[in-house]
Amino acid sequence: MDLNEYQKKCLNTWIGGEKLIRSYLGVCGEAGELSEGAKKYLRGDFDLQELKNRSIGELGDVLYYVAVCAHELGLDLNTVGEFNNAKLAKRYAEGKIRGDGNQR
Repeated sequence: MDLNEYQKKCLNTWIGGEKLIRSYLGVCGEAGELSEGAKKYLRGDFDLQELKNRSIGELGDVLYYVAVCAHELGLDLNTVGEFNNAKLAKRYAEGKIRGDGNQR
């Protein structure tokens, strides 16, 4: 599925107003749930297959909120993805893929 097509479908299922702030908070909440699965996996609560089973839904929820957030900022997901790939490729080429901060 094309990312822009996915983004349009996400917008068709949004209920209520305040898309921008709610989508920002949604990304945070769903990323937290994704992290909980990783924590429980590392603790030994379940195996890698179970982590995969639990993560597909949470990753989808993160992507949903990212799609709505991007739309509210006037961005399409294909553009966001292309920008991110270019940024990471540049960092990799310059030997700066590790570290922190946006100004690498």
